[in-house]
Amino acid sequence: MCGIAGIWRTQDIKRIGSDLKKMTDSIVHRGPDGEGHWLDEDAGIGFGHRRLSIIDLSQNGHQPMFLEERYVITFNGEIYNYLEIKAELEAKGYSFKSKSDTEVLLVAYHEWGESCLTKLDGMFSFALFDKDKKELFCARDRFGEKPFFYYNDQNTFAFGSEMKELFSIGIPKEVDEQMLFLYLNYDVVENPHDKSQTFYKNIIQLPASCSMKMNSDRIITIKKYWQLDTKVTSFLSEKESSERFLELFDESLQRRMRSDVPTGASLSGGVDSSSIVSSVASMYPDAAFSTFTARFDDKNYDEGQHIAKLKERYNLNTFDCYPSSDQIKKDLDKIFYHQEEPFGSTSVIAQWEVMKLARKNDTIVLLDGQGADETLGGYFKYFIPFLSELKSKSDYKSQLLAIENHLDVSPFLSKKESLRMKSPTTFDKFADLSRKFRSSSLSNDLNPEFIHQFKNEPSPFHRDNTLNSFLHNDIFKYGLGKLLRFSDRNSMAHSVEVRLPYLSHELVEFAFSLESKYKIWDGWTKRILRKSMENRVPNDILYRKDKKGFQAPKSWLEQKDSLDIIDASFKTLKENGIVTEQIKSNHWKYIMAAKLMKNG
Repeated sequence: MCGIAGIWRTQDIKRIGSDLKKMTDSIVHRGPDGEGHWLDEDAGIGFGHRRLSIIDLSQNGHQPMFLEERYVITFNGEIYNYLEIKAELEAKGYSFKSKSDTEVLLVAYHEWGESCLTKLDGMFSFALFDKDKKELFCARDRFGEKPFFYYNDQNTFAFGSEMKELFSIGIPKEVDEQMLFLYLNYDVVENPHDKSQTFYKNIIQLPASCSMKMNSDRIITIKKYWQLDTKVTSFLSEKESSERFLELFDESLQRRMRSDVPTGASLSGGVDSSSIVSSVASMYPDAAFSTFTARFDDKNYDEGQHIAKLKERYNLNTFDCYPSSDQIKKDLDKIFYHQEEPFGSTSVIAQWEVMKLARKNDTIVLLDGQGADETLGGYFKYFIPFLSELKSKSDYKSQLLAIENHLDVSPFLSKKESLRMKSPTTFDKFADLSRKFRSSSLSNDLNPEFIHQFKNEPSPFHRDNTLNSFLHNDIFKYGLGKLLRFSDRNSMAHSVEVRLPYLSHELVEFAFSLESKYKIWDGWTKRILRKSMENRVPNDILYRKDKKGFQAPKSWLEQKDSLDIIDASFKTLKENGIVTEQIKSNHWKYIMAAKLMKNG
């Protein structure tokens, strides 16, 4: 886990070295254990690197790293199955100088070229320069866990793990008003129609599952190297499916436990993180392993009683923090500096405190449960496409009744979503008809002059009538990506690496191959996970009916300091011609948009 930087120029070659230094200095938090730079003035290219030592703590893991005087790489992330790939390469006659996954990646590229990406189980973004071909090859992991931003004009191609690197060398920092509009009107922090777009003009993000080549003529080619199939192809029994799921989950967990530094986990009282912690405790009973939790004084949000049950069963070494509304005034500027773009809610502030707590207690690697909801159908909103699949089948009425009798979904679904869940066909027909007569879906608080240029902007959302298509949309269009960004920036701000066992691509592919009834049935979400964990996780946690989710108390935004920040933020937006009136439900968006404009 590290931070990367690079510049390829046609002019001002002498400045590349000093500019790379500025870039890596701006991301010291991503790699406090060392830095490295490489420059080829003849080719006009250079790489930078900041190192957070996780695998092979020796100097043999130093980057940028070289192979056979031909290849040079700057790499961020972890290749979890590097030992298996290394063994395959050694069988082909290769030898290795280090114990690092970076060297394995270099040799894998030498052997298989860009197709090596299909062999990797990992989170990564990297850039590799082939001196013989004078060709730059860059890639990002399947789900976009690790960031890769770049800027390109006639003279300069520059890339980095964070946008602040690009701004540090004089690249203009201008707010993209289209993204600002999408955020304020639709409450989206990424554009589902264009995953390369950011909140800043000319700052581009390499999409997940994509590689990029740039040749000496400065021609860029972007290729998608992996697609997730949404077709159901497995018809295993429930017992067989649970056994196979557990096998894949354990393999993913074992690979993500590979580390030369202390490892722990983020722990809530929910099934996702509890399954991780319970599995680690079962598989590694003697391991030095700690958990870190955000607690709240408000009992409606606190999950301490569930964590206590897990602690009692496995004798866990637990650490707690108690984030409060004071953090908004105290840490908001700092958190936004690291996030760089608007983020979803105050829950990101609570997550910030968890990462801080882990680092304070010398835990460098944290396992986390992100990705389980989006791959296994964990949110209550997934009841809608699940029932849509069943609307013409005999199971529809019994499953709707099971959901209504089993869980109180009202706090988690809007009135529209609840109506659609009960009568998807009628609701969809009415929605299609009413859409024809609506003149606008624009928010009432936005200034007409600001939104005029965007009045024909299509909605970023679309309807999905099958569970797998809905899940696929949340993973690759809008949903998971923003959570991965929040987590990456929060963890790396404290020099902590987050690993996600649920995002093994083999595990996700298996989950998508299963019939929907293994994800949702009889009112239970994530059914396959619950069934698989029955011998590990206490039933009081495994079959909880009160899904809280990771969220901070809503009262945080009702405190005086928060209200003062909201009023000041609204004033900034109004003075800039963005809004005309204040709506309470949009208070958090005002704070984020004002931060963006002041930092832009």
